[in-house]
Amino acid sequence: MDDALDRLRSDAIATAAGTVVYVLPEEGPHGRPVSLIEGFIPLLVNFTDEDKAAKGLRVFADGAPPPVPQHFSAVEMVRDHALLLLTGESGAGKTSFARHLAWQIAAGENAARIIVRNEAGDMAAEVFDSRNLVPLVIEAKAGFALTALIDDRLPGLSDLLTSDAWRNGSASLLLIVDRIDALHAAGPQMIDEVRRFQAVTPHLRVLLLGDSRIVRDWSLPADLPRHELLPLLQSQRRAAAPEMPLTALSPITANPALFGARLEIQPQTEPETEEALADAWAYALSRQLGVAPLAVIREALAGLTDRAFEKHDGIVKRLATGGRRVSTLLAAHELYLYPPAEAVALYRSNPLDVEPLMQALARRLLANGREVAPLLEPLMGGSGDMPFQGALLATEFLPQAPELHRHALPLLLSIVEDGRLSAYRRERAARALSRLSDPRDLQALADIPGGAFTFGSATHPNSTPAHPVTVDAFRIGRYPVVNADYARFVAETGRLWRSPEANDPERRNAPATDLTWHDANAYCAWLTLKWRAEGRISAEDVVRLPTEPEWERAARGDQPDAGDETIVYPWGIEFEPDACNSEEAGFNRTVAVGLFPKGRSPFGVYDMAGEVWEWTTTLWGDDMTTPSFQYPYRDDGREHLKAGPKIRRVLRGGCFSSGKLKACTTYRGSLEPDGFWRGNGFRIAVSPRRA
Repeated sequence: MDDALDRLRSDAIATAAGTVVYVLPEEGPHGRPVSLIEGFIPLLVNFTDEDKAAKGLRVFADGAPPPVPQHFSAVEMVRDHALLLLTGESGAGKTSFARHLAWQIAAGENAARIIVRNEAGDMAAEVFDSRNLVPLVIEAKAGFALTALIDDRLPGLSDLLTSDAWRNGSASLLLIVDRIDALHAAGPQMIDEVRRFQAVTPHLRVLLLGDSRIVRDWSLPADLPRHELLPLLQSQRRAAAPEMPLTALSPITANPALFGARLEIQPQTEPETEEALADAWAYALSRQLGVAPLAVIREALAGLTDRAFEKHDGIVKRLATGGRRVSTLLAAHELYLYPPAEAVALYRSNPLDVEPLMQALARRLLANGREVAPLLEPLMGGSGDMPFQGALLATEFLPQAPELHRHALPLLLSIVEDGRLSAYRRERAARALSRLSDPRDLQALADIPGGAFTFGSATHPNSTPAHPVTVDAFRIGRYPVVNADYARFVAETGRLWRSPEANDPERRNAPATDLTWHDANAYCAWLTLKWRAEGRISAEDVVRLPTEPEWERAARGDQPDAGDETIVYPWGIEFEPDACNSEEAGFNRTVAVGLFPKGRSPFGVYDMAGEVWEWTTTLWGDDMTTPSFQYPYRDDGREHLKAGPKIRRVLRGGCFSSGKLKACTTYRGSLEPDGFWRGNGFRIAVSPRRA
């Protein structure tokens, strides 16, 4: 067994040493290759210390802004999860991370290293103790079972891992499955196979890596931890290449593959687009290899499609260094020379794989003053999901091609309202709708009938006992208050709003966040006067925050208590990952409201599980863990609106980082009234003025 483990370690070290991540234009006609060991930049993920703290809804200092969040590293996510799915865009560095992590483990690199955590430059140690851990990197391939892939790397290894010798040994294996996106629709089956193999294999940890564009379309187990690799920070790029001019630290070089390409060239003028950077890289490569630039460009297209051109081994090797991201950009250069109908046919033959190529082609057409409608309009026809996929592909280009709006807008609206395609693709559609002034009525109200209903649950001590509560009829916002509406309030009143998304044109239809309880109340008072003047509500009506029972009534409807172990969701008692923006959805951020129509409450109210924690008027107390105002609900001063700044208010619904135990109709959260963060929002209630 020791011989097998030593071989795995040796392979990991040799692979990393032999992997070139970029070639610096110096030291000879072909430049200086930089290996993965020397050139790797630690990667961060979309999970922060703030996200981790907010799972318990941390305490804020009175009126003080929260600190700049610090991101966890990809290594730390591997450390903290026995099974993990890491995704990233094309060129995000997934394969490089897999090989470098394997080298780090095999070489015994256990010393804590200080890494950058955010754009503010905050630093912290990355700690990963890999002693007794052995790495194995495999690449997923369609039609091959997991054990076959393992044994292909080291014959007999799958049997060894289930043997008594392995079971009784001290070593653990980190199995890294790269390119899981290559399996397309069969990817979830591979994940199931991995989990079954892990269940019968002692001392086994698993990391899955895949392209987020593909993986996010899959229906994944609700309990599978997943995170997204982030683009490189400016501070990371500056540290890696201090000699690079500041103009090179543009958003396009935040992609690791494009950053590597930029390191390889010495342009006379700084490339301003991905296409220009790829072209400059191809021309530099052609000079190094003594070939025509067109040979590089054609080889890139050949590598992505079944087209055949004269093969040049040197070009193929260097294209591998540039990665799929650079190859796609160059392939679009070649495809640009063909009639649009040929590109359309190529797309229809393999939409998932060709989609990035079509987007790169459309950008190149626009950059050269050509129309994109002949390329994109045909994609919005056909049967099944084809028109909707085509509309999504076109979203990036709608600002420059208004003639496409009449085709795209109804398709995008249907994607969101009817819950078509995956949540990830619905989110893309909603961002486009935001830019086009989302035509939905996001201030719509739902009528909630009065009467008695079951309130509370035995599924958490703070929510027990379940008991009847009576509420009067009222109306409530079908959606949380969105950025566009809160921004109008801020524009008219000048109220301070700390949200970084306040002016993002793609996030106008996402919930307004970073709001205190006082902010929410001020908005309600402003909207009361505005709606009275417009005649939308009567002179006796007020806009306000809902009480805790009103919130639960709107979310739960008439659903009874379902027992000590059964959680009630707005849609029923069985959790559905595609019914809410909870931790299981994998976004780890707010998305456009109404994106999960399956999750509507019995009264047609959206986003009452996950998305954002929503303020209510009800008091909690001053202890974060245990409410002073416990159940049963009663008239004991818990609706007092003038309580002090240390008395916390009840939050309901959970947020994007809440798991299915909290993203439901009964779990109670709380926060001080001056607290705010990116996972807190609110929705309005409307009723006649109370005595």
